[in-house]
Amino acid sequence: MSTAAEIPRFVVDLSQPPEERYAHIVPHFQGSDISCNINTVFNDLLKDLLGQSFGKFMASVSPRILRRVYMPEENAELVGISKAMGVPMHALVAFNVLLDILLGCTSGGVRTLNLADGPDQQSSRMLHFRTLDWGMDLLRQIIVELDFVRKTGGPVIATTVTYLGYVGVLTGVRKGLSMGLNFRPYHCRDTLRQRVSFRMHQVKVILGKRRSISSALRGLLLDPTPGEDSPTYQEPDTDVTASEIQDCHIQDILKILSTSRSTAAYLVFCTPERVYVVEKDDRKSLVRDSDTFLTAFNHDGHDEKDPTKLQQAAADLASGDDGTAMAALVDGSLERKGHLDRLWKKRVKKCQQRFGHQDPIITFRDILRFLQDDNILVDETHYAVIMDPGNGTMLWRRLYKAEESTDDSSQYENDDGQESVILTD
Repeated sequence: MSTAAEIPRFVVDLSQPPEERYAHIVPHFQGSDISCNINTVFNDLLKDLLGQSFGKFMASVSPRILRRVYMPEENAELVGISKAMGVPMHALVAFNVLLDILLGCTSGGVRTLNLADGPDQQSSRMLHFRTLDWGMDLLRQIIVELDFVRKTGGPVIATTVTYLGYVGVLTGVRKGLSMGLNFRPYHCRDTLRQRVSFRMHQVKVILGKRRSISSALRGLLLDPTPGEDSPTYQEPDTDVTASEIQDCHIQDILKILSTSRSTAAYLVFCTPERVYVVEKDDRKSLVRDSDTFLTAFNHDGHDEKDPTKLQQAAADLASGDDGTAMAALVDGSLERKGHLDRLWKKRVKKCQQRFGHQDPIITFRDILRFLQDDNILVDETHYAVIMDPGNGTMLWRRLYKAEESTDDSSQYENDDGQESVILTD
């Protein structure tokens, strides 16, 4: 099993010039041989996506075609990172536009009991849990947690867990909303038009002519909520009003995503009251939601009734050089979901017996048990987090180093985020 470790944490000041925002972070990773890691991942990604021969050809011509990402601000950030890290710009561009289509994940939202409340005032909240799984072990060395501020010394407006050099959002949270991105193993390809349209979109993203899905998530995370930048903006007076504003905002997001151009992906959003799973395809999406428990792995909802399509997707991935380990993750997606569903039902029953609740609800410690389970925490897991969209914070996070053995199961955090030893019950 992998060794658990703390994730290095840094502040990114959005008031600074984009080219300078990450310069203070790079010196902390000088011993990680960042340039070698990114270049190796770049070559491996091309090989996995395009095959050995064509991937090698693309690697040779990439300096001439992979010159920028679509958003000017993000491109300027990459220019600064390229200089500070000593990584060629084309490798960073490829890293940013290819990474988000090859990530395995266990992700979801679950209603959780607030044990800090008094016995007669126990409330609940939605928490968002996530693991990020794939086979690129070199990248474990450059996992970072980033707190974004709009001015020097200002309050944190959003937090992400990501890789140094990746400027999109894979995992992030701000007050009122958390989000995560999962790999989807197939897309709409029933007609020639659908197949051509999907591939043309991917080509335009790679060439910097269109925005990637992780870049779009960054916009949703860092852009202010409606009215927030107005001089007359005030915090809502009541929880009801705040809830209504958050509901309107997430509905706006889902409406935009329903028709936007995108690669195939699963998007998971959590508000303080609901979790949403979006099965995203080019120009269309299917949304599921729940106010108690909902998860996303690496399969569609209909695969749980008929897994034929998923099995074929896993076989197709396994037929190539699967350096990203996605074939195994896709193949085991249904099994992992079924296992987590059973764990949740078991913990709900225990909580109902212990706390007298009739609603399906669990505790923070139960989520930690989920993330430490051998079927959820796998060898490919790079990191795991628990996010609270209510206050916009990362409640718990761990990175996992490869090829080491440890027993980290006895160490959890309590409901206030402080580490403690959990006794089995």
